[in-house]
Amino acid sequence: MNKAKNTCDERQSSYFTLSSKMASLCPNCANKLYDYPNYSHHFENGICVECGWNGQESDYIRKL
Repeated sequence: MNKAKNTCDERQSSYFTLSSKMASLCPNCANKLYDYPNYSHHFENGICVECGWNGQESDYIRKL
């Protein structure tokens, strides 16, 4: 997978651009907000090797 990064509009942290079906949301936020597919996250050094998510969620996402 291409490891180019983008910044998630919801949580303001980076993710691997090609890992998400949405242009400005990480896979985790796209899943929570719009029911897009998510990854079974596998973390190494605090980052998911599949999508680049660091485990951080916005207050809004946590409340869902």
